[in-house]
Amino acid sequence: MLNRRFLMAFAVVSTCFFGAGQMALAKNPHHNNGHNLLGAKLNQDGKHEVGKAGKHSVTAEVKNKKVVNMSAGTLPVRKVKSNKKMAEIDSVKLAANGEFKVAQAEIYYGYCFDDGLDEYCYWYPAAYVIVTDTWVEY
Repeated sequence: MLNRRFLMAFAVVSTCFFGAGQMALAKNPHHNNGHNLLGAKLNQDGKHEVGKAGKHSVTAEVKNKKVVNMSAGTLPVRKVKSNKKMAEIDSVKLAANGEFKVAQAEIYYGYCFDDGLDEYCYWYPAAYVIVTDTWVEY
């Protein structure tokens, strides 16, 4: 017959085991403002280095003042979109009394790279990205 101590010990051990498994699966997100990183290079067509994803160089391909694609060496790219500011795109301060509602939600597009330990995302306002493929919600 199972006693109370054994059941309590089993519950504690299994909780620790499953909790540690969840922590091992967690990725460290790094959100970057791709628009600011490109800066004046957004006016020049071609591929431009904007940062690093682990040990891989991240490049943005620009055509007609819009980002067409991004790559980071051999890392796969994931195209995502969000209506939240994942990276500080601009700094607008607002003072309001009472409730404030936004008339139109801004959409941001990001290119995410996963190196196994960390996830690196480069975000752009919709006006600076050419949307051709299916983008998944972030």
